[in-house]
Amino acid sequence: MGSITVLSSLDGSTLSAQVARHILALIQREQLRPGDIVPSEVQIVRDLQASRGSVREAYRTLAALGILDIEAGRRPRLRPIDRNVLTQVFDYALNTAQVSLAHVLETRRAIELQTAQLAARYASDAQRRLLRELVAQMRSAGANHARRVASDMAIHDVIAEASGNPLNSMLLGALRSPVEASSRMHLDDMRSESELIRVIDGHDAVVERICAGDPVGAVSAMSYHFDLAMVHVERQESDAAAASGYVADPRIAANTSEDDVRVQAHDVSRGEK
Repeated sequence: MGSITVLSSLDGSTLSAQVARHILALIQREQLRPGDIVPSEVQIVRDLQASRGSVREAYRTLAALGILDIEAGRRPRLRPIDRNVLTQVFDYALNTAQVSLAHVLETRRAIELQTAQLAARYASDAQRRLLRELVAQMRSAGANHARRVASDMAIHDVIAEASGNPLNSMLLGALRSPVEASSRMHLDDMRSESELIRVIDGHDAVVERICAGDPVGAVSAMSYHFDLAMVHVERQESDAAAASGYVADPRIAANTSEDDVRVQAHDVSRGEK
């Protein structure tokens, strides 16, 4: 699987980091795929003339990154991509206030506009039926807040899957915790019935445009949906910041209201521009 390479500690990085880079280069060079076996620690120690401790640390690092499966008693193998690694990064950033929920929504918005467009082109008949069923469940949830949020999340999951791009599902899945938080906030029990109906109608419009095979209308409907969500989340974050004495994100438009969004929105339920 390649010639012997002797590692040096003179390049400024740790030996374990060099070992990890060597393994990643080997994976690329050999065009290995998930499930394929990679050289054992013993083999790498021999090939690189590195210490057993440095090699073991490199394998553990690659396992923590979701790249290697190093279960005891088995040869190390490549793992399929694991969104849980990204989930930890996003959760850490949110929990340590390095990003805000508004930032997460902005990122989600960019991803989900694309998923809506692709889903309108590629969704299967079964996925279209499921989307309509989920909207019906969301509308019939009544006072069951948990059911309403679960239906909301499922709608976005199906749309991501229907886009045909596995990266969309992986990224949205990795954002699961902050996505659920924004969904709960967007559909919270304190909102009036008319506000909740407006949110559900927004989901309905997205689904109808996707089911109609209308990529442009699906993007417009999803954009309007996120405009409403951003106004509500940013308002709550601004209120929370004011109450705690922190300075809110300067990009938050404090005077923006859902009425403003509603006036500016297109008639997305008909897919008009």
